[in-house]
Amino acid sequence: MTQDQDAARPSVSAGVYDTNYFLMDCEGYEDFRSGKVSQRLLTGLGMVAVQPGQHVLDIACGRGEAAIWLAERGAWAWGLDYALPALHIAQGQASQRSSVERVRFIAANVRALPFGDGLFDHAVMMDVVEHLYPWELHHALCEAYRVLRPRGQLLVHTAPNRWYYRWGYPAFRFTERVRGRKLPIDPRQRFRYHSLMHVNEQSPWSLRQAMRRAGFRVCVSVDASRTEWDRMGKVSRLVGNTAIRLPLI
Repeated sequence: MTQDQDAARPSVSAGVYDTNYFLMDCEGYEDFRSGKVSQRLLTGLGMVAVQPGQHVLDIACGRGEAAIWLAERGAWAWGLDYALPALHIAQGQASQRSSVERVRFIAANVRALPFGDGLFDHAVMMDVVEHLYPWELHHALCEAYRVLRPRGQLLVHTAPNRWYYRWGYPAFRFTERVRGRKLPIDPRQRFRYHSLMHVNEQSPWSLRQAMRRAGFRVCVSVDASRTEWDRMGKVSRLVGNTAIRLPLI
């Protein structure tokens, strides 16, 4: 596939990712504005066995929390994103940290990483997959595989998944209707940016297959790190938090 042919294929424009998205909508923004790292990120980053002095790449770094967190633990961290507002926010955050010398942010597209082969011990892709069309995801995963050292590790987090959209959301929508709250049939319409950005939600099986096609040996796990049930009454919270731990919900 040539670059000209790729250019004619569907892709989410970088212009969609404005400052308002990162500071007022993108998951974890409330924690970010309070100077904290969201539990979603911490759960994933806790799976990265990063050691001081290792080289780690944050692919589509957004506000830069993950790259900064990794740098503060002694890694040499690079964060890249194609949205300039994200990079401005990330660089601003890094400039206020003692780890600033250990983290770098650069403008680049995940489909063509500007690094040589085998340079990184670890890479992370946090909430990126669902923003990439299938052809882009394959390019991104192949590029991640290329820049990792032998036995290097790629951590991927994506949400929501297709199982939730197919089984979990209809159940949630029904319970909300009983409570007098009407939700749209399409879950993407609940949030301002999702209908524009979420173009490729995965199931555990499809994600496994996509990563295997790029050359990875894969371990997939399913969990719920943040839910709307936590803001409801005791009974709803108990039922909801129990239900979402069922595999298909």
